[in-house]
Amino acid sequence: MKDNTMKRGGKMKKIFQLGMLVFVGLMGFFVLQPSIAFGQTFVRDDAGVLSQETIKQIDTLNKEGFQSLTGAPEYAVITIPSLDGQSIEERNLELFNEYGLGNPEDNNGLLFLFAIDDREFRLGYGDGLSYVFSELSEDDLVDEDAKDALRDEDYDTAILAASNEVYQRMKEADETIGLGTIYQDGNQMLAEKQAQEAEATKQMWFTIGKIVSGVVAAAAAGLVGFISFRHLKTKRRFEEHLPLPKHLLEDSHFQQKDFLKWASNRKNYQRYHQYQTAKDCQQAFTQYVTSTYVPAKLSSITGLSTADKRVIQHALTNPAIGSYFSNLLMKKQTTVKHFGQVILTQHDTLKTYEAQLDREVSERMADYDLSDAVLLENLPLADAYRAEIAKQAKEEIRRRNEQGRYLAQLVTEKATYPEMVQAIPKEVSNVIAEVKTDALFQVDLKQVYQNHPDLANKLSSFDASDRAAVLNNARQEYDPHGMNMALFFVMMNNHVSHQEQVIADTQSSSNDFGGFSGGSSSGGGVSGSW
Repeated sequence: MKDNTMKRGGKMKKIFQLGMLVFVGLMGFFVLQPSIAFGQTFVRDDAGVLSQETIKQIDTLNKEGFQSLTGAPEYAVITIPSLDGQSIEERNLELFNEYGLGNPEDNNGLLFLFAIDDREFRLGYGDGLSYVFSELSEDDLVDEDAKDALRDEDYDTAILAASNEVYQRMKEADETIGLGTIYQDGNQMLAEKQAQEAEATKQMWFTIGKIVSGVVAAAAAGLVGFISFRHLKTKRRFEEHLPLPKHLLEDSHFQQKDFLKWASNRKNYQRYHQYQTAKDCQQAFTQYVTSTYVPAKLSSITGLSTADKRVIQHALTNPAIGSYFSNLLMKKQTTVKHFGQVILTQHDTLKTYEAQLDREVSERMADYDLSDAVLLENLPLADAYRAEIAKQAKEEIRRRNEQGRYLAQLVTEKATYPEMVQAIPKEVSNVIAEVKTDALFQVDLKQVYQNHPDLANKLSSFDASDRAAVLNNARQEYDPHGMNMALFFVMMNNHVSHQEQVIADTQSSSNDFGGFSGGSSSGGGVSGSW
């Protein structure tokens, strides 16, 4: 028995010693490893639009994909909120040079920049990659599905798809020609390729010239020289889907050439899906008419004050009103002057309507029953709840009026004024239902702030976007029927702690961005928008 005990003791001692050796070895491993201060991530998400999962996937794509290719090209993604007056080309080049993407020998750096508020992007590439990317269009890198994702603010899907597309282009080039060859001889190969294409084009036109008459050939050359393909395509799409009426073309304030120039602008051309349907054409026409034609027309109309003109222009920004007006205009069933007078008349009428809605809210809140809306223990706050509901309801009514929602009903003849007045109780009920939970949340939040000032101070130290993230997430989880003040505090505290971790992760990601190979000379880029 004693021997067994001693054996077990000896075995435990050996295990302990072995464990200590492993521990010390691991400590030595971590201590002796070089400190990697930079280059731990290839994504700098200044706009805060990417999830940590997407950032990890792009990092993995870089480390396991791009850097496994010949010359280990370096690919980085940067998102920024705004260009702040710079062009996308200027900002991309500035960042490309700042971080030294790619190695100087191969000039193989890649930087995909996304400016979120400006809705623009650009892939910048080193001079050694001009052969791979210089002849690509924006749609080759960011296709329509990715652009739809960008428009839907699904930046994770879009930017990951664009990154994968860049990698596939690089991988294909490495497998077919070889990136080593492209780095060394790519510019010469590109020049030879372009020369061959130019010669082929020259031969094509020479052949066409022998087939067709000189007059037709000259006309074709004139078209190619002075009218872009996109401009021609736009013109044909409108002729097919939405022919402009004669009375509008004869209006001196509506210039067809100016409209087609606007419509064929790259951003508008993409925004309205290349005018593939009548709906796309109608939406573009409405936007141009309300933003360009109407202001020009109003400037020539006498008898309207500057304030009146502003009211008319603002009303037309409402989608329902703008669309209704442009349809009538196409059919010659209204004019800017006539429609403007209708807007002004109904606008004045709605001042009375808004006052009636406010009065209904006040009367409703005087004895509004909250027993089914909040916990019994929170009912002492009933007066505060009612006051906040009334405040937010009146703000929502003003917002709806300013957005033209009530005006649209009258102008588009969906309802008469007497019908709208009769429906005031229903409208107020709808407004209260929309704002009630937000109002209850605000009152409970103030109460928790009073009970826990440290929480309020911590939240106030966040910047506006982080503070909004906490409040939005808390609001989504908030349940006035089953949440007392203690639970409300726990919920808020959890969301604040979570956001602190998000901030720390973001700062770490930003600090870890960099440490590239020294920099490659820029070879240009591919720009686009969504």
